Amino acid sequence: MKNWMKGIATGILVLGLGACSTAAETKTDPDTGKKVEIENKSKMTAQEVYKKAMEVSKDQKSMHAKMDIDQQIKVPSQEFEMNSTIKIDMDMVMEPLSMYQKMNMDMGEQGNMDVEVYMTNAGFFMNEPGSVGWIKLPDEMYEGMIGQMGGGADPTLDMNMFKEFADDFKFEQTEDSYILKLSASGEKFSKLFKKVATENVPAGMEMNEEQAEVLENIEVKSLEYEIFIDKKTFYTNAFNMKMDMTMKVEGEEMHIDQKVKADISKINKIDKIEVPQEILDKAVEINESMDQ
Repeated sequence: MKNWMKGIATGILVLGLGACSTAAETKTDPDTGKKVEIENKSKMTAQEVYKKAMEVSKDQKSMHAKMDIDQQIKVPSQEFEMNSTIKIDMDMVMEPLSMYQKMNMDMGEQGNMDVEVYMTNAGFFMNEPGSVGWIKLPDEMYEGMIGQMGGGADPTLDMNMFKEFADDFKFEQTEDSYILKLSASGEKFSKLFKKVATENVPAGMEMNEEQAEVLENIEVKSLEYEIFIDKKTFYTNAFNMKMDMTMKVEGEEMHIDQKVKADISKINKIDKIEVPQEILDKAVEINESMDQ
């Protein structure tokens, strides 16, 4: 959850710089161009909303997330193009850190894939149709994934990092939500993206040379974030993201255009995640000796 909150924080911290003493504007209706009339109009500033959101995030013990991802990948030198639609349903519990996820990836002509995953203190279990059924992956892989989910630096960030973005943000509100919007592009965001990614390396792990090279050769062309915070609870309950970026891998330039729509629900309503006994009994264990 730290890494997830870190990503959200990246999009909202700067609001306190550009609008620290200004209440949220009423959201504009995209069809009429007029301000939407609301009764529950708040006078809280962006910084006050951010502070409150970060406070309640510490008490967030579980959640359900539903994500729709549209992604286009192009490698011009190879005349390669792949369009994919990814749908994810995920439950997550923080103590002990565990996750259940169902994912469908539609890659058009490249095919369709369904994957189901459990990650608990019982291990890392995966079911991919067409394989042997449920498998239990090596403990090292489980430990690495858990490290990525729970590791990294503190979710709060230094607000000074975002000074140059102060003019790129908007702060709006509807009857039920605060809406924090970022639209940024160019070199300044590429630098911020790399800085946050570097700080997010799980505790006890280091970025290898290959990963560092890929990160260095990433350029964010444009980014749009739209983050929704509930007025009553101050929990983040949805976000939308659009990102256009390029990266170089082994000398090949790759273009990635990604759109993400996420809804977050059942906050603190999921008590625990357990791997069904049938899976524990039948899963084929994958270990180093089988791989060799």
